[in-house]
Amino acid sequence: KDLQVLCLKNKFNKHRVQTVGLMPLIVDCLTKGQHVRCTALATLRILAEDDDDNKEAIGETDAIKSCVKCLSREFSKEKEEAISLLFELSKSHRLCEKIGSVNGAILMLVGTVSSTSDNVLAVQTADRTLDNLEKCEQNLKQMLEYGRVQPLLKCLVEGEEEVRLKMACYLSEVGLTKEGKETVAEFGARTLVGMLQSNYLAVHEAALKALCQLSSLYSNGKILVAAGILPPLIRDLFVVGGNQLPLKLKEVSATVLANVVNSGVDTQMLPIDPEGNTLTSEITIHNLLHLVSNTGPAIEAKLLQVLVGLVSLPNTVGNVVSAIKNSGATISLIQFLEAPQKELRVNSVKLLYCLCPHMDQELADGLRVTTGQLGTLVKIIGTSGITEEQAAAAGLLANLPTLDFSLTHALLEEDTLPIVVKQIEELQKGVVQIGSGRFFGALKEALVGILSRFTYVLDDVRTISLAKEYNLTSLFTSLLNRREPDEVLRQSALALENLSTFSKRLSDMPKTAKKSGFCSRLLQCYMSPPKPVGLCHVHGGFCSAKSSFCLLDAKAIEPLVTCLDCDNVGLVEAALGALSTLLQDSGDVDRGVEVLGSSGAIEPILHIMREARTESIQQQAVWMLERILRNDDLARSIAADANVGTALVEAFRHGSYSTKQMAEKALKHLDKIPNFSGAFYKVK
Repeated sequence: KDLQVLCLKNKFNKHRVQTVGLMPLIVDCLTKGQHVRCTALATLRILAEDDDDNKEAIGETDAIKSCVKCLSREFSKEKEEAISLLFELSKSHRLCEKIGSVNGAILMLVGTVSSTSDNVLAVQTADRTLDNLEKCEQNLKQMLEYGRVQPLLKCLVEGEEEVRLKMACYLSEVGLTKEGKETVAEFGARTLVGMLQSNYLAVHEAALKALCQLSSLYSNGKILVAAGILPPLIRDLFVVGGNQLPLKLKEVSATVLANVVNSGVDTQMLPIDPEGNTLTSEITIHNLLHLVSNTGPAIEAKLLQVLVGLVSLPNTVGNVVSAIKNSGATISLIQFLEAPQKELRVNSVKLLYCLCPHMDQELADGLRVTTGQLGTLVKIIGTSGITEEQAAAAGLLANLPTLDFSLTHALLEEDTLPIVVKQIEELQKGVVQIGSGRFFGALKEALVGILSRFTYVLDDVRTISLAKEYNLTSLFTSLLNRREPDEVLRQSALALENLSTFSKRLSDMPKTAKKSGFCSRLLQCYMSPPKPVGLCHVHGGFCSAKSSFCLLDAKAIEPLVTCLDCDNVGLVEAALGALSTLLQDSGDVDRGVEVLGSSGAIEPILHIMREARTESIQQQAVWMLERILRNDDLARSIAADANVGTALVEAFRHGSYSTKQMAEKALKHLDKIPNFSGAFYKVK
C-alpha cells in the first residue's frame, strides 16, 4: 500500500521501483493469498499506467500468466484488478501479441464481456482490452474461435488483399457457431464472393473454403445467393483447360453449390452466366449430368446432391426431369446405386426417390434391365438401424408402379418380402436409436407400401405361400390397430382388401361323406348330417387369418370400421374396399351384412354415401348399400332415413353408369322405384 502511494506521487518513484529490482518481488506476490494478490495487481496497474518502460518490464515477467489465472477467481475485486492490469498492458502493441499468446487470456476476456455480471466496470474494461488486442492480427483468429466476429469482419471488408486473404484463411480454419456463421454471412459474404474473382489461386481457395463453411448453415443460402455466389461457382465447375480449378477445389465448389441449392432458395430466375442461363436451364442440367458421370466420386456425390435440391422444389423439378429424360441419363443415375462410396450411393438413392413421383415407370424399367441395382436397394432396406439411406431406398421402391407385376416378381426373386416383414416387425417393437427418429415414420410408411404391393400378385402360387408363411393378414391388421400415419393405414387396408378377395377360394370347405347302401340312403332322407363346428360365418369353410386370409379371424373388421370415420379420403376408400369383400357374390352376402351390422359399420357407410366426397367413394358406398338393403329388416330401418333416399336419388341422377345401376337397385329395395320399371337394360 505504501508503495502504491509513493508511485502515485510522481513518475520518478515508479521508475525507481523498476531500477532497484522491486518489480519481480511484486509479481511473486501474485502467487500468494487472495488479498495479497489483489494488492499486487493494483500496484502493477499503477506502475504500468502512462509508463511504457514499466509496461515492458512487467511483460518480461510472469505477470501476464498470473494475471490470466486471476481472471478465473471467484473474488470479483481480484478479477476486476486483473482485467484493469491487462487493459493497461494492452496499450502496448508488443504486449498485445504476448497477452493473446497466453492460453485462455482472450477466452476469459470474451467470456467476461458476454457474461451477465453485476460488475459493469469489469465488463467494460474487458471489452476495451479486447478492442486493444484487435490491433494484433494473430489475436483475431482466437476472437473468432470464441465468437467475437466483428474485429475480423472489419479487417476482411476494409483490409488490403493480403489482409483479406489472411482473414479468409482464418474463416476457413475456425469452426464457427451458428451465430458466427450468420454474422459473417450478413456482413462478409459479398467480400468473400468478390474474392472468387481473384486471379490468385490462394485468394480464391481461402474465400471458397470460408464460403463453404458459411453455406453449411441452411438460413445462409438466401444471403449467399443475394451476394452473387452462383455464377462463380458454376464457372468453377464448368470451366476446363488451363484456367480450371484443381479437383480438390472443384469439390469445395460443388459442396457450396449443393448446400445453397438445398437451402430452399428459388434459383429458377437467377442468371448464372452472360447468356442468361439459369441453374435449371436445360443446358445447365445437361452439363451437371455430364460432370456427374465424368468426375471423381467426391464431386459426383455433391453434384447428385445439387440435383436432389433442384428436384425437391416444385417449380424446378419439371426442368430437371425433362433434362434427365432428354439426355437418357436414367440408367447412369441408377448405376450409382452400386457405388462403393457411401455418400455417392446415398445421394443417388435420394435423387431417384425424389424423381420417382415424376418418372416412376422409367425408373421401374431401368431397375429391371440393370444388373444388381434392385438387389442393392433391397440390401440397403435390410440393414440394421434406421437411416436416411434406408428411408430413401424404401420410399423409392414403395413409389414404383404397383401394377408393374414384372417388377414385383423381380422383387420376390430378391427375397424382398421376408426382409420387409422383418424390418416392419423390428419397427413395431418401437426401439429407436438416438438420431434416427426423424426417419422412423417415413421408413415405416415405405416398408408397408412395399409389402402391400405383393398382395396384388396373389394369383402367383409362391406369393400365396409367402403370404401364409409370414401371416400377412395378421400383420396388416396389427398395423390397423396402432396409431399409425394415414398412409400406413391406407396401405394396410388396401392389402387386406386384396388378401380377403382370396378368402373364399382358400377357405377349407367341409367334406360330406358319401354313404352307400339302401339303408344309408334311406337315413339321409330323414336325418340331416351333423353340421361341422367352427365354420366361418361368411365364407362357410374352415378359415383362419394365416391360411385363408380371413378378416373375421384376423379381427380386422372393427379397426377397418374405425378407419371409415376419417378425413383422409384415400383411407376411407381403402377401408370401404376391404369391408366390401365381405359382400362378394362368391360368399354369403346375407351373413356378410350381418357381420357389418354387428360391427357397427352400417351407419358409417350410410354417412359416407350421403356425403359422396368423391365419385369412387360414392360408387363403392352405393354398391355396398344395395347389398345391405337386400336384408328386409335393414331395408325397413334405413328407409326411415329420408337423407338416404335423397342421396340415392342424387347418385341415380348424377353418378357414373355403374353407380346409377347400383342406385336404381337400392331404390327398388326401398320401394322408391317399382320393380317392373327398369331404367337400364343389359345388352346381349
